[in-house]
Amino acid sequence: MQIGMKIYYDKATGNVIHNTGEYVGRGYVETTEDQDFASIKELAQRVRETVGVIKLEYSQYRKEFEECDSYRVNPDSGTLEFTYPGEQPNPLEGRLEAVEAGAADTAQQLADALSRLNETKAQLMDTQVALTESYEELQATKAELQDTKQEAVDAQIAITELYELVLAGQQPIEPEVPETPAEGGEVDNG
Repeated sequence: MQIGMKIYYDKATGNVIHNTGEYVGRGYVETTEDQDFASIKELAQRVRETVGVIKLEYSQYRKEFEECDSYRVNPDSGTLEFTYPGEQPNPLEGRLEAVEAGAADTAQQLADALSRLNETKAQLMDTQVALTESYEELQATKAELQDTKQEAVDAQIAITELYELVLAGQQPIEPEVPETPAEGGEVDNG
């Protein structure tokens, strides 16, 4: 029979408290967590709610365990994290560069968007000025049209009156021009 290991760890820190190891053979029976807390000194001294457990299949992560210097449990994800011999790369280093590059790209995009916004604002201002000028020209043209319309109405009325006079056989009344005496003649004052 093959029995996988159980890794008990501190839920707050992820530090390993106890590893039960793997067992192969006929006489081995897998223990329960209650039995482990009763029989393993490191677990018996702990408050049970502060201890987490990972159960592994037989030979699961064998290569990682053989090659690593140490291991722990990530308390947030509940997964194993292995540390290997040699210089360990800083996992945040690449992320920091990516974030900085992304921030620079975002800043450039914002600057470009602001520039386009300012151009659009200037175009809108120019359009507003042009519309105002067009409106003023339209109002002036409208006033001229009203004057022209009134002149046309007045002319139509005059033509209509003249037409009526012609139909009635009358001559238009011309304004009287005062008679001027003939030259050298005497005016009879009578």
